[in-house]
Amino acid sequence: SFLICSFYRSSRVQDEFRDGAFVTPDVRRVNNHFGNRFNALTAGLSTEASCAQRSNIVTAKKVLQNNSSKSQWSGISTSESIVPVTSPTCASSRRTPIHITIEIHPENESSLKSKRLFESSLDRLDKKITLRELATIEGKPLSVSNRVLSVTCSINSTNATKLRFNRNDGLPLFIIGQNAAPKGEFVGSVGEIKNWLISQDFDSSLFCTKWISNHYRWIVWKLAAMERRFPQCLGRKYLTYQHVLAQLCTRYEKELKGARLPAVRKILNKDISATRMTILCVSQVLRFRSKQKDGKTHTEVRLELTDGWYSLQAVVDGFLLGLIEQRQIKVGSKLMVCNAQLVGSDDGVDPLDDCYDSSKRNCQVLLKINSNNTRPARWDAKLGFVSPKYNHHLGGTFLVKSLRDVIPDGGAIPAIDLVVCRKYPKLYLEHISDSNHNIVETLHLTEAEEAERLSEHEARHQLTSEKYAEEARTYCAKELDEDAPEEWKKMVASGSPEDFYQQLGENEKINVDNWEKKRTTLLHGMVLKSIQDSLKDDSPNQRSSVPYIRLLVRSFSHLEDLSLNEAHNLNTDEIPSVELLFWRVSEQVESLLKEGSVLRMKKLTAKRGRFDEITLTAGPETHVEPLHHAPTYQHILMSGYKKRVPTSLVSINIESKRIGASRETR
Repeated sequence: SFLICSFYRSSRVQDEFRDGAFVTPDVRRVNNHFGNRFNALTAGLSTEASCAQRSNIVTAKKVLQNNSSKSQWSGISTSESIVPVTSPTCASSRRTPIHITIEIHPENESSLKSKRLFESSLDRLDKKITLRELATIEGKPLSVSNRVLSVTCSINSTNATKLRFNRNDGLPLFIIGQNAAPKGEFVGSVGEIKNWLISQDFDSSLFCTKWISNHYRWIVWKLAAMERRFPQCLGRKYLTYQHVLAQLCTRYEKELKGARLPAVRKILNKDISATRMTILCVSQVLRFRSKQKDGKTHTEVRLELTDGWYSLQAVVDGFLLGLIEQRQIKVGSKLMVCNAQLVGSDDGVDPLDDCYDSSKRNCQVLLKINSNNTRPARWDAKLGFVSPKYNHHLGGTFLVKSLRDVIPDGGAIPAIDLVVCRKYPKLYLEHISDSNHNIVETLHLTEAEEAERLSEHEARHQLTSEKYAEEARTYCAKELDEDAPEEWKKMVASGSPEDFYQQLGENEKINVDNWEKKRTTLLHGMVLKSIQDSLKDDSPNQRSSVPYIRLLVRSFSHLEDLSLNEAHNLNTDEIPSVELLFWRVSEQVESLLKEGSVLRMKKLTAKRGRFDEITLTAGPETHVEPLHHAPTYQHILMSGYKKRVPTSLVSINIESKRIGASRETR
């Protein structure tokens, strides 16, 4: 119940950006409350969606103010072109610069291109502005319909490619299939955009029709979402045909000419592993229905995820499926994913291939994500790969801050800091299986019992082997000698094999020598196999044992993530303790597993126990290391660790008498 309840957002965050575009709390606290960050609403991506965008160009107050006076245009005129000022890569995912789009003349274009102009309040151009700061300038979202065109409000990721613009002013005009084509000229088809790109001296051999259609879809969806999220600042100014063409040119320069491929395309091409931490946006919730043999209808739910450039189809586990059904995850939600797995193709696929479509059921290439490796991202987080400098110490993953955030059967835990509260002696799990490899008996043994059982097993095995060895040798030698050469048979049957050998010719001697060597090797193998078969028949049960160590651990409390009041009122008794079973532990790792030590463990597995509690499992693949900065002993105590204290026999005797007296009273 705690895990389900924790997915509801705090009132403070809701009040701050109640109508914002996928609002989530700070990334450094997102692991403490996994699910309640999924419930951010937006006036952006559609009536059911949140805003999905990367750091992109935001139009200034003076943009396009003269466009309405122009008579006609097709594309961007050569006398006055709208050029986006290229931005540097954001230093942090928390800061998403808003770039200015300005009208410039060709003679001033070269000088202005080199400048980075940002605005702080739509009037001052002396400072960067982030999406969060723009939200502050925007103020409380007002009615979108008064400032945004109705066609802009109906744009989503599925119909964005069907949007057409007015040829005169460049504003959105209608969506093919939803509205009848109005009278007048309109632009926005793939063919027109391709002809315009060729007319601007772009190399047509670098792009295809699907490349234009794909990027037109994501650019239009993003610009429409920005207008709906910031109607007061960007209404009827941001989603224009000029701006779409300008961003298409930018993508041509980056991806095709500069060979800087986006995240999803690298993952699909298998140039980079899908396990790398990536921030993706939900563009569609796909539901595929099929009839089962019993006549019932089964619905399979998948997600279409995008980095703003390309998209892929993702399959989810049961816990994420529950969040989708509760609309905690929906269109526009930004997800931070790591340790994902790309399945369906050994060599990868290119998203521009004709056979690839991330919205179809027959899509062969899928991204498998699970709940323990998925977290919500901030509403203004930059889509794509997360820079390694932010998580290099975690090996490219994120840190789960508390055991309360661990989802049973939700995949491997990427990384978590644990305090070893108790370490119990090493045990061995013994399995007795029959000839069909079915386990017939299971026992937990101590080290002394394991040594005794192993010694008994080896002694019994040795006696049985000696029993069958002579019999097996005689039988195998007789069977093997049937294929021996005639010279060898005559030599063995003769009274003096040595004299017989001396009378043989050179070729006959070679045949006899070769057979002697071959016979020794074959006889040894046949005898061993015969002994093993005899042992199976004599003792059909097989024994195997696996060593493991049982630990009692608690999540390490990072006090820097707590306020002074929370740290002061922290009750260590409320911190849950969990059993950790470490299988096949090496001597090096076992030396680190000491009571009171704080360790960072990666790739732990969480399962639900018999009494609905969480049980952690580790194995040889689990990476264990101490923290880089050793915590203080007081800090460890605040995480719930209690040092073992010896109890005197006198105290035990007194406590025993007290318990006995209480039982007699009952």
